[in-house]
Amino acid sequence: MKTKYINNCEIYIAVIILALFTACKKNFLDTTPPDRVVPENFFNSASDLRIYLNSMYESRLPVYNAQTNVNNVLLDLQSDVLINSNVITGSLNQVSATGVAGNGGGGDAWATGYSRIRQDNYLLHYALPKVEKTPASAHYLSEAYFFRALDYFTLLKQYGDLPIVTDLIAYDDNGQLYTPRNSRYDVAKQIIKDLDLAIAGLYAKGQGEAAAGRVNKESAIVLKSRVALYEGTWEYYHGKKGSPFAVAGKDGREFLEMVEPAMQQLIATQGTRIFRTGTEPYNQLFAQNDLSNVDGVFWYRVYDPTKTTFSHNFYVKVIDNAASITDHLVDQYLNKDGSPQVVPNSYGELNTLSTNLDPRFRQTIWTPDRGPAAKIPGRDQFSLNLRYPVIAPVLSIGTNFISTGYRNWKGAVLTSVLAGRDVDEIFIRYEEGLLNLAEAKAILGTITQADLDKTVNVIRSRVGMANMNLATVAGFPLSAYKEELGFSPSESNIVNEIRRERTVELALEGFRLDDLKRWSVYEKVVNGYTPRGAQLQEFLTYFNDRTKLIADGFDVGGITFPLLNTSGGNANVAAFANTGRINPYFKSSQFQQGAQGFFIDPSRDYLTFVPLSQIQLYKAENVVLTQNPGWR
Repeated sequence: MKTKYINNCEIYIAVIILALFTACKKNFLDTTPPDRVVPENFFNSASDLRIYLNSMYESRLPVYNAQTNVNNVLLDLQSDVLINSNVITGSLNQVSATGVAGNGGGGDAWATGYSRIRQDNYLLHYALPKVEKTPASAHYLSEAYFFRALDYFTLLKQYGDLPIVTDLIAYDDNGQLYTPRNSRYDVAKQIIKDLDLAIAGLYAKGQGEAAAGRVNKESAIVLKSRVALYEGTWEYYHGKKGSPFAVAGKDGREFLEMVEPAMQQLIATQGTRIFRTGTEPYNQLFAQNDLSNVDGVFWYRVYDPTKTTFSHNFYVKVIDNAASITDHLVDQYLNKDGSPQVVPNSYGELNTLSTNLDPRFRQTIWTPDRGPAAKIPGRDQFSLNLRYPVIAPVLSIGTNFISTGYRNWKGAVLTSVLAGRDVDEIFIRYEEGLLNLAEAKAILGTITQADLDKTVNVIRSRVGMANMNLATVAGFPLSAYKEELGFSPSESNIVNEIRRERTVELALEGFRLDDLKRWSVYEKVVNGYTPRGAQLQEFLTYFNDRTKLIADGFDVGGITFPLLNTSGGNANVAAFANTGRINPYFKSSQFQQGAQGFFIDPSRDYLTFVPLSQIQLYKAENVVLTQNPGWR
């Protein structure tokens, strides 16, 4: 029985409190005038802190549902492994052709981030001196430290250097309101400091105040490992490259060495326990109705059908109206025996790949050997009697299609109910922390087979994938590590193999873009990239054969064949001549074979611009707020 972590009444109260405490602002660091609230009457008990924190959960965690554009099948859309099916993915073109910064406007992440940090600081400022000294209060104070760390980390990834503000600033204290940006190194150190405070005071999952859906000790440990790996690798790789985003005098070792002590603390209690239930446990980990007792899932959103209209929309993963997976994910999978794919194998038919590759391929990407989608239990209302995804705007489904032929299947919810579902949503899980540990040790040159056995091989064992062997990996050919896939041939094989493992295990969960940037390979992967899909001939053979469609139960009445055309003015699909793989953007000259493809500016696009409106506010106070490299 799942327990909702936030009472609706408490949400209402929390919204009112936050509105009062944070309503008035001149800029992102402004605070509430003292005559607007009486905080002395609040923040006295653990219950007070919980109520205040509840709306912080609501504002920070995305609510994925079937009726909005906020959906969890698009988390990697800004990267190379996932593209929009019918519109060229704008985020992989130049972010700004001129490099001129904007004002931020309604989407100003800088202002939003500091508004949230103000909420964190408000609670800590008033609660720390007077709240009751109980383990429950300590837990909720630790939640505030966790959220402040998360809020700063979100800003760090976008902007790099940041003003550090850790206390409530007086309403008229412009000297504190307008402070220059601190080094990203100092920002990361502050984040780690907050996470250490959070880890010390939080209950473990399911204990004390760490109820279903609330932050817990385990999630704070994994987040610490994430931050330390992120900043450590950013400093390490950008420093080696001499990029405009390097941190002077820093090589990342300090942060990389933080990962192991944190994760060993977690391994000591968690061991090898991860979700292993069912015939496809990796796939169905993301389709669980109740994550409170699921091994390895630490932080998650609870969806309660009695309190919400819609759940998250994994249901669209078996409908052809989502984003399309690209060759940059498919080509990374190893064979089941743990050896690298030989390049022509990745051009094989889907069922062949399903049989030969890492089992996570089949549990991530739909393969036609599953049969007609509509005949799968729970999918009859939302799917067609077709065993292949539609790859062009044909049939009766209008513009809905999967342009690469690689349909997302990871976490497919097998239910006929669209609304009111109670499938929980994962935000932090153990497997990420294990991969963080393996990567940090590989970069530091201290990784052993024992380390692989308690990290990577624990993860692989869930699906029956061959173990990673340090000696075997050392013998893999250099051709296994192509720069365009995010590998660095100058790095050791084991570093590259753990990058591959991370890409496969965390596929479509929103990590890919951050990884490309911290590895300092963003432009190597993106610039000149023309996305490719599955073998076009496989789809032509199926969709242009009336008897195959009829055999699968599809009504062909009124349909003109061939459905898929490759020539003339009626062409609706095309392939790259050298591989036979689908060209999803064949109608654009920019994405023909050998054409420009996607582009980012490597001297600018690793970070976004600081909004000009913030720079002007600082200037009015005779303080310089610097702009990021490449922006003006």
